[in-house]
Amino acid sequence: RNLLSNAFKFTEQGQVALRIASAAREWNPDPDGLNRAKTVVAFSVCDTGIGIPADQQKLIFEAFQQVDRTASRKYGGTGLGLSICREMARLLGGEICIESAPGEGSTFTFYLPHPPTMSWTLERGSERDQGNGLVQHALTSTSQIQPVDGGTPDPGLPHLSKSHLPQADVVLAGKKVLIVDDDIRSIFALTSVLEHYNIDVLSAENGEEGIEVLQKTPGIDVVLVDIMMPGMDGYGVMRAIRKLDKCKKLPIIAVTAKAMKGDREKCIEAGASDYISKPVDTEQLLSRLCMAVSGGGGRAARASTLSS
Repeated sequence: RNLLSNAFKFTEQGQVALRIASAAREWNPDPDGLNRAKTVVAFSVCDTGIGIPADQQKLIFEAFQQVDRTASRKYGGTGLGLSICREMARLLGGEICIESAPGEGSTFTFYLPHPPTMSWTLERGSERDQGNGLVQHALTSTSQIQPVDGGTPDPGLPHLSKSHLPQADVVLAGKKVLIVDDDIRSIFALTSVLEHYNIDVLSAENGEEGIEVLQKTPGIDVVLVDIMMPGMDGYGVMRAIRKLDKCKKLPIIAVTAKAMKGDREKCIEAGASDYISKPVDTEQLLSRLCMAVSGGGGRAARASTLSS
């Protein structure tokens, strides 16, 4: 799904194709699972998009790395998707390869042994546990990986599960929350959880649209802002919101996969009342929302920043 999402994102004209076929020995010779497999299936996503220079093709599989590294780049995203896809492929005994040229498009191929090599146990502290626990975060909140038919979470989505915070039902019911995020999957996941608590959810897929919705819609109680968005990034959105007279004290929670050292402070300086990192823990999110609508979100964020 991530490979297809990227293909559509980076292809403004032409086509995107998904091809599934049996593969000969077209993969790198390293993966033992592929070399031992009786059958290897190749899932290829081909596009006619912008393409990737040869010297950047290894870099894009590293955590938080992209061809365009600025937060306000044209296409958005966090630089985590391909890193997570690569690790998931390895856990299944396969690998992902790329063929690409600037201006000509790209082909990403996922080679999967059949039947898959079920390497379900993650090795903490080893080379398999790289990227600040990205695979663990992307799949579950523990080191347990569920089979596909059990519902493996999408690596690009927040880790959201039903929560049992009794006060949330009372405190948050009827509140109005605006989500500003360029990833429609994240919007859907967050909306599904928030609506369970009878929260009225509005959404915008870019910063400019978010500010417009905020100006036109009365009674918004909290704004959830993603940082890594194309065009106007989350920092710019929060600064713009704070310039609006009616929004000087509006609770703003930065919700982002950009969770490096110093990012919390940067979000607070840009105007955030609070900060929460992706993948989102449901109870933590609901707790922050309860604090925000009760007038404690900003104080909590500032106290946390000072203590850190």
